[in-house]
Amino acid sequence: MHENKYPIVSHARDCRFLALRSLQNPQGRSRTGLYIIEGIRHLARAVEHNSPIESVFLEPSVLSNPFGQKLARRLRNRGIPAIRLSHQLYRDLTLAAEPQGIGAILRQQWTPLSTVRLEPNSLWLAVESIESPGNLGTIIRTAEAAGASGILVLGPDCDPHDPATVRASMGSLFSRKLVRCSQREFTSWAKSNGVAIVASSPNGLMDYKALRY
Repeated sequence: MHENKYPIVSHARDCRFLALRSLQNPQGRSRTGLYIIEGIRHLARAVEHNSPIESVFLEPSVLSNPFGQKLARRLRNRGIPAIRLSHQLYRDLTLAAEPQGIGAILRQQWTPLSTVRLEPNSLWLAVESIESPGNLGTIIRTAEAAGASGILVLGPDCDPHDPATVRASMGSLFSRKLVRCSQREFTSWAKSNGVAIVASSPNGLMDYKALRY
């Protein structure tokens, strides 16, 4: 891994660690337009979908997976800056029960609603007021599996870049377009584009695949 090539951060007051910690709260993510991911699978999918990776953080003593090590070298060769966190700082940062020793800071990517062009028979998912970040991540993962082109996030309450949401999405977040808009903007957009709106409910009796869209 050539650990000595990575600047080490071992103090909780180091500005580089504080920058990472700030992205665990909504204010930090909103202020910077950045968010963090952790884990080999998440980072590999971010690379696969050309997500804008700003920097990488590692804990080499934990990063034992050969693919993860190769991924770290690949990103370093691309010129993406990286830091090495002490074991305790890395543990303080991650939500994972079994950390994999690698994570990254990514730039948020939002698609303006005005630029969305609907393909025939395309499927989009609109979400609003999802209280649980983990549930939102699961919804995003399900949307990818169902073939949705993107996620319309209505209002300011849902945060698809919350660490728990990112983790629960299992990388699906990187493959779907994200649009932030108000309920009024969504309704106007749907009407002007002839969108058929289908609502879901835990008590619904019809499978979404059985409906003729």
